[in-house]
Amino acid sequence: MSARDRVLVAGAGIAGLATAAALRHTGFDVTLYERAADGTGAAGSALGLHPAAVLALRSLGADAPVIEAAEEVHRWELLAWSGERIGGWPQTKVSESFGAPSITVPRAPLHRALRMALPSGDIRQGATVAGYRETADGVEILLADGTRDRGRLLIGADGLHSAVRRQMHGDTPPRPARFTAWRAISDLAPDDKGVPTARQVIGAGATFGHWPLPGGRTYWVATLADEVQEAAGLTVRGGPPAHTPKDHAVLADVFRTAPPRAAQLIGATAPAQVIRTPILDRPPLAGWSTARTLLVGDAAHPMVPTTGQGGGQALLDAVAVAAVLRGADLGDHHELAGRLHTFEEQRFPVATAAAQAAWHLGQLHHERDRAQVARRDRRFQDTTEAEWLARLGVGQAPDVPSRSAR
Repeated sequence: MSARDRVLVAGAGIAGLATAAALRHTGFDVTLYERAADGTGAAGSALGLHPAAVLALRSLGADAPVIEAAEEVHRWELLAWSGERIGGWPQTKVSESFGAPSITVPRAPLHRALRMALPSGDIRQGATVAGYRETADGVEILLADGTRDRGRLLIGADGLHSAVRRQMHGDTPPRPARFTAWRAISDLAPDDKGVPTARQVIGAGATFGHWPLPGGRTYWVATLADEVQEAAGLTVRGGPPAHTPKDHAVLADVFRTAPPRAAQLIGATAPAQVIRTPILDRPPLAGWSTARTLLVGDAAHPMVPTTGQGGGQALLDAVAVAAVLRGADLGDHHELAGRLHTFEEQRFPVATAAAQAAWHLGQLHHERDRAQVARRDRRFQDTTEAEWLARLGVGQAPDVPSRSAR
């Protein structure tokens, strides 16, 4: 296969790595371009993966090392700010329904597992895709250093601020969710009494979630609406990203009226280990592809992290791209355009529904009106376990190709 027959992938986050690995397994030559000079994932952070996402990893042959580095979540609980339980379900029933575990895993092992699925020469570190030009028989990319490269297909997996998306759809700013997240991994052990449990506390303009990790560690995420941050004297959206010791003390103080674990976890974490992220997404937009260019992951459908679906949806994109392109003649302009359109037909409704659900829940979780907060908590309390499980897909057949299907 000549260099011109390659698939070019912009971005080596979860979406880019998984898509490159899936296409490699399907028989395509791939080169991946990553702006970061090193190959590490986001230090100090973790993420949850729904069983469907673990099945996607399984189809890539990458699930075993990820599961080994993860903690399986057996139960989910929702708590009001008072500590009263207002919702919950056995996550093991979700896992049993899909045939894969629900896990929390640090990002670094996930990135390593995906990189191990690729030959080292497939990834060019320190190479930023700045633009592209399509021709009848291929696509040429322009890198930030002025060099160019050519292939048959470009996949934009370069995240929320995607240069590929910007050229395809114009330079529009992301949409502020009007809340900020602080996240970290603490050495303080979970207080789950031997049953690995994820807990989410929701209050008035503030939330605190924590998830078990291997080795007696805990992954935690605190969020505050912009107005709550401002009232507390914390840096608001658009300010410097650094999380200072002063900010850390203020953050702990904000959560002292929440169930005790919140302030305990914040207090047990060094300020330098905390990552502060103003939360942004983009409204759903159709048109993820042109004749020789395709958007995946956050470049196509960025979503707020309220439901923890972003990484999983990126993995599902990767598997779907490879399935749609299996056996394709990348030199055939019309065939390729049709297959890319088929990918969007399959994934747009699913990813859009996930993104809209995450946005809606994020706004609901950060409601500040006390009367509305009380109504929200009652709605959650009135939701039955069976209803929670149905919303999580229990009883639905997972639509993820198995590894043997390749």
